[in-house]
Amino acid sequence: MLVWIGLLVFLQSAEAPYKAGDEFEIKIDIQIKPRPISSGNSETKIDVSEPPNAREKMEVGPSPYLTLNIKFLKLSDREVKVKIIDGSGKVAFQKKSKEIGVIKLDVGFINDVKQGLVPGEYNITLFDSDKKPASRIRVVITREGRYTVNDVLCGKF
Repeated sequence: MLVWIGLLVFLQSAEAPYKAGDEFEIKIDIQIKPRPISSGNSETKIDVSEPPNAREKMEVGPSPYLTLNIKFLKLSDREVKVKIIDGSGKVAFQKKSKEIGVIKLDVGFINDVKQGLVPGEYNITLFDSDKKPASRIRVVITREGRYTVNDVLCGKF
């Protein structure tokens, strides 16, 4: 038990600190887009015997689509590379920080994020030249629709 606690404390201390809020900006872009039909069928069928949550997943038609526009206002000399990993562990973006203007991060349809169908968490890590984390930004959209950046509540969808 003490080994697990020690390991947990070590891993938490190994994380890079949050990037200061005045050194970046995240702008929310919500557009109404048509939802594609996910199945190969030409007509959409909704089974009313399924619970309402399952039916919501099959909605088609116009829905709010979320894109986050991330801009770094200030980069230190140590922050040479940016990597964004979503909640499922996939790399969503990776590039040298000096080559970046605005990062357009397509999150997806807001209802899909709330239902957990697409990741609602993004870890933006800035690395130094030795490939060690220099700073980070954590963006989370919960199933309740709460939007936080670096554990600070910024709004609700």
